[in-house]
Amino acid sequence: MTLLLDSGIEARVQKYIRGRVGRIGGTVNQLIDYRDLKVEDLNVEDGGFGDVMRFRNALNPRKTLGAVKRYVKQEMSYWRHGARVARDRKTWVIDVHHANTDRKLFRRFDALISSNVIEHSPNPIFFLLNAYLLTKQNGYQFHAIPNYRYTFDRFRKPTELEHFISDFRQQTDIDDQTHNEDYIQSAIVKHGWQREFHEKYPVAYPYIHFHVFDENNTRQLFELMFEEVEVDVIRTEEFSDNVVIARNALTPDFVSRFEAVARTYGIDLA
Repeated sequence: MTLLLDSGIEARVQKYIRGRVGRIGGTVNQLIDYRDLKVEDLNVEDGGFGDVMRFRNALNPRKTLGAVKRYVKQEMSYWRHGARVARDRKTWVIDVHHANTDRKLFRRFDALISSNVIEHSPNPIFFLLNAYLLTKQNGYQFHAIPNYRYTFDRFRKPTELEHFISDFRQQTDIDDQTHNEDYIQSAIVKHGWQREFHEKYPVAYPYIHFHVFDENNTRQLFELMFEEVEVDVIRTEEFSDNVVIARNALTPDFVSRFEAVARTYGIDLA
């Protein structure tokens, strides 16, 4: 593992990502030390990596038996490997874009982490506001976002900050198709990596990268919204991501500029 910007982010992640942690989008393998963490997952039913099995939805004996076997297997794996292992019984089945509608989740987590999720959002500012509501005030968020230079996004251009702001103001939602052709040309036609994937999954939310990230627009986006932001780029043989940690406190400038917009989503920033 190499951190390209030598920012010191690893020490901050180890210090501040602790306690009850909400995890979005599967295992976060970048910088997270799972020892002593209490992890609850938040996931959609099938984000391209298989369904979350809910015991209460097993409507016949065969499905009930399958759920029991799966739960036991997950618990045994959890006992051996710890909180790195996802457990269906500890998973909230919810699209994080809708977290603002479920008040029992508000301020539930000491920290929130995600990996390879934000690029799939058609409206990243709205997504991160929901993440803000899930996390305790002055807790911390940590996110890993693919760096376009090293992925099938490499034939695209990083999204400008003003585009993120426009999506937020216009309430861009999951039906947005304005990035489809750009994504298809890069990921499927030129790179080819996603060709087989999209034989099964449509070129639509949540299965495409709506936006394209490097370390610069990652920093711009988070510094627009949050206090105490640190960004780096992590390289391994398996992946390369922008990694970012931020204190879960909105900047006064963001609140003053976007308080009225947030209210149109039913979010009170006061």
